[in-house]
Amino acid sequence: MEKVEVYKSDTATATTIESTISKGEAPALTLEEIDPKIEARLRRKFDARVLSSVTILYLWAFLTRANIGNAKVLGLQEELDLGEDNKMSICMTAFYITYVLFEVPVNVLVRKYGPRIMLPSICTLCGLLTMCNAFVNSFGSLFAMRFLIGISQAAIMPGISYALGTFYRRHELITRVGVYASCASVAGAFGGLLAIGFSKIPAWGIIHSWRNIFFFEGIIMMIISVAMYFVMPDSPGSCTFLTEEERRIGVLRIQLEQLSAGKKEAITREHFKTAMLNINTWLMGLGLFGSLLSMNSIALFMPSLLSEFGWNSVVTQIMTVPPYAFACIICIGCSILSDRWHTRGVFMFALCAPLTIIGFAVLLTVGSIGPRYMAIFFATGGGFTCSPIFVGWSVDNTAGPTVRSIACAFIISLGELAGIVSSWTYLPSQAPEYTTGNQINLAMGALVLVCAAVCSFYMKWENVQRDKGKRDHVLHGLSQDQIDQLGHKHPQFRFTP
Repeated sequence: MEKVEVYKSDTATATTIESTISKGEAPALTLEEIDPKIEARLRRKFDARVLSSVTILYLWAFLTRANIGNAKVLGLQEELDLGEDNKMSICMTAFYITYVLFEVPVNVLVRKYGPRIMLPSICTLCGLLTMCNAFVNSFGSLFAMRFLIGISQAAIMPGISYALGTFYRRHELITRVGVYASCASVAGAFGGLLAIGFSKIPAWGIIHSWRNIFFFEGIIMMIISVAMYFVMPDSPGSCTFLTEEERRIGVLRIQLEQLSAGKKEAITREHFKTAMLNINTWLMGLGLFGSLLSMNSIALFMPSLLSEFGWNSVVTQIMTVPPYAFACIICIGCSILSDRWHTRGVFMFALCAPLTIIGFAVLLTVGSIGPRYMAIFFATGGGFTCSPIFVGWSVDNTAGPTVRSIACAFIISLGELAGIVSSWTYLPSQAPEYTTGNQINLAMGALVLVCAAVCSFYMKWENVQRDKGKRDHVLHGLSQDQIDQLGHKHPQFRFTP
């Protein structure tokens, strides 16, 4: 029996655990033999410390990302003279250029240095840059700030998803991803109300109305980021709030499920090939592209869409709240059921994608305010639910910490290319119908449906092949170290469809 060492990431000390993950041999301790009471206790502690920390962090990160839409309605576009030559859309695009380019490299740094160091650091930078947004005075300065904020936000979502994957088992993960990602819809609702409150603060110096949004949200983001450094652990093995036995079980249960020996691994070219040259990666990335295009379009332009109903700026901000609240309920509900039933794709191709399609179809074909407002509920619920499930699905179906971090960041990079497109979907020249934008998002709903269905059915087929032993030949002629690096290619690994 091989002794496998499990390293505590921040102390470099080790606890020896008897485990064997080799050719045809069962491990000395299986997941079924781990005391479920200990696992339940671990989940409660991780939820209280880890999940709550990243949820609050992501809430404010998304606020600082989407607050430009609120600022636009409250006077940003007029004051900086951004109404001509699509200057506003250009500034929104600047964010996504760097966001996409830096996602994989920055997330590799999260893997290398740990989420406890990297996440608070990049989020503090994000808060500082957001605060500086309050002082922009021209198209060029706003473009530069959005460009830099894209870099600071690049690793937040994939970094959080990677971090959660080191604490939670696969059937526990989507619920947690759904909880923190639902903050995108909470931020949409909360952000509108917060924008009204900040905009009512009397002018002080050059800071007034929409500038207050950037200034105070940036300050709060920095405070939260610094606090996170003191509460966020790197891994189960470094959790000071766990007992020694809980730390050992916390590490072991993740390693057994990932068929990993738990050894520290250097980042190699093979890790990138395994993560990127994978049909699931591309299907999920393409599906996430469609989902995020709708999600980002809604996040950036919902105030603009609602203002076309004839409401003033305050009423418009208030009326953004109910659709986001609906999306939050749908997102958390689907995430919980997804983990309970151990399936992902069906929630997207049977529920959320159809909601998106119906929503944008109504916006295209109906002119009265009531049905159009209802359609925004459907579009928001579908778009804001598919995106986090795709992200969690990618983490769920890759194994090995390095491959997982690369695959997650790469999929999100593919998806966030949609942000560049979404910045141009609802142009002022097309108001109030916005026909082109609604047509594009309707097509994206169909794309999500197809990608989710194909990916889900492919995973089911592949699991059947592995059950029949048709992938056992993969182990032939491999050393133990090579077997340990197989990850989701291991014949014993089963996908979650």
